[in-house]
Amino acid sequence: MDTREKIVPPSDLANRMAGHSWLAIAGLFDPLTLAEAKRLAAAGRNGRKLLAIVVEDDDRLLDADARATLVAALRTVDLVTVAGSRDWRQAIPPELEIGIIEDIAADRARAAQFVNFVQERQAAGQQAE
Repeated sequence: MDTREKIVPPSDLANRMAGHSWLAIAGLFDPLTLAEAKRLAAAGRNGRKLLAIVVEDDDRLLDADARATLVAALRTVDLVTVAGSRDWRQAIPPELEIGIIEDIAADRARAAQFVNFVQERQAAGQQAE
């Protein structure tokens, strides 16, 4: 499937998800690291289709559309939608029984660790010059 076809607005989710068992993972995915990709792959191994909800949030490295494109490129992700940080749960069609995994606070912590790592590496490189 073309990556762009995986990204749908929340209003299209009910039609696209009907007739299947789903697991939704809501996150910032900023940055989308190897560890995050492995986490998504592991979640997708349970026989259910995988919906990634890219949560909009201020002060991210990449905007939500760029993050959605990166997440949609993963083979194990079946659908991607972008939703606001306060209303992302309403993006999930209420008529569907679906598992939800969410830990936005941990996503923010991982993003901060990544930024610190990059800054430390840059500082170390500048000192070596």
